[in-house]
Amino acid sequence: MIPSASSLTTALQTVAVGVVIYFWMRRRSKPNEAKPLHVDYGEATTFPFPMQVIASLPEWIRIPLMVKGSKPSLPRDGIDVLGQDSECDPYEKSVILPGKIWSVRYSYFSSPELKNAMKSLFGSNNAAAITNAPDHLKETLEKDIIVAEKYEALSEKERAELGGDMKQDMFIAKINIDGDENALLIYNPVRLHPQMMEYINSLGHVKFIVSGSSSHTNCLPDAAKQFPNAKIICASAADLKCQGVGMRAADFLYDVVRDEVPARYSGRGTYEDALEALQGQVRLFHIRGDVCTQALFVLVHKHLFEVDLLYAPTDEKLSGKDFETGNSIQHSTQRIFFYSLITRKAHPIGYLAPKYRCLMMDPTSLLASKLMIDAPKSDGSSSIDMAASLRYVIKELCQDGVCDQVLSAHSVAMSRACFCQRMDDTWGWLDGMSLLKL
Repeated sequence: MIPSASSLTTALQTVAVGVVIYFWMRRRSKPNEAKPLHVDYGEATTFPFPMQVIASLPEWIRIPLMVKGSKPSLPRDGIDVLGQDSECDPYEKSVILPGKIWSVRYSYFSSPELKNAMKSLFGSNNAAAITNAPDHLKETLEKDIIVAEKYEALSEKERAELGGDMKQDMFIAKINIDGDENALLIYNPVRLHPQMMEYINSLGHVKFIVSGSSSHTNCLPDAAKQFPNAKIICASAADLKCQGVGMRAADFLYDVVRDEVPARYSGRGTYEDALEALQGQVRLFHIRGDVCTQALFVLVHKHLFEVDLLYAPTDEKLSGKDFETGNSIQHSTQRIFFYSLITRKAHPIGYLAPKYRCLMMDPTSLLASKLMIDAPKSDGSSSIDMAASLRYVIKELCQDGVCDQVLSAHSVAMSRACFCQRMDDTWGWLDGMSLLKL
């Protein structure tokens, strides 16, 4: 998650004494001697003044500020506006594998703070969306922009009646733990209103809550509260942010391994401990080097769960009529996002990753080196580590009988082959070689 300028300004005020001490000590920041990212991802980004001030602070002040500025908060949805007794249902439930895997698509309102943060960093991309769109969709994009502007002018009640402008999926898998064949694992928890709690409890007993991204933390503290006996598996950055709003400490930190446990995490459950607790029912793939989201893939019942590493719709979705002709606010915002930031024409590297993900991997950028909880290695090797992790996942998935389908929290169900190709289309630039060269 990119902290908003307003939240960081508020956080900065809470440590004003620390700032005074810092300038009193008159320490000068060391010049950035990091190695630049090996790809050209476009023009440099200018950061708002509050972010520049925070970036100049020493780590012992800066990291708590970043944690405070990124603190989780539940998203608002139609039930908040129209009431629990209304006909509003923000959940679309699907059976993926009868008796074993379910998905829940959750509709909600996008965060104004996130919108403002993205706009302050990257400006408006409406013109770029029209320019980058294929000729037969340029008129559609022009209409999409008008629709999006009109949507922003609507009252919250009017927006609630349209169902919200954002969606993401939660996945639920039934596994056998200690002889309990009704044990459940939740991946990428969404907001849990009473009707969703009733649905989940009808499926079994929640034993594990897995956050597959350190940037997907808004609903994690609520899920931990709703299921107090469940084991929490998340990244250390997610744990840090969530404890800041009162969540109990995570049981397992999947980005910490037994051979490299930092002193501050001594005694905490590691990646290996999480695997042992899952008793062979589930495989975990941590994408090392992904400093932005610390992505974790979960493989269960030959289905892979993924969040935050795919930005482009799958080939199946791109070829579907709903992507080009769908007339909901979700369709309009998705087309604007895709053609302004994701399409290969959007920026110089020619891959399906937004510019800000390149920025977050660049050790010389202010955002990556000073304004993220997890920073890339100064020698530039984080991108190499990430490429190696992704190649390992792809190699494992390509083994016969390992994976039948991939479920993406921000996309649609896709074939293994489509997923592997899309990962290469998105991240093949990391070390200059195709991820499909195993």
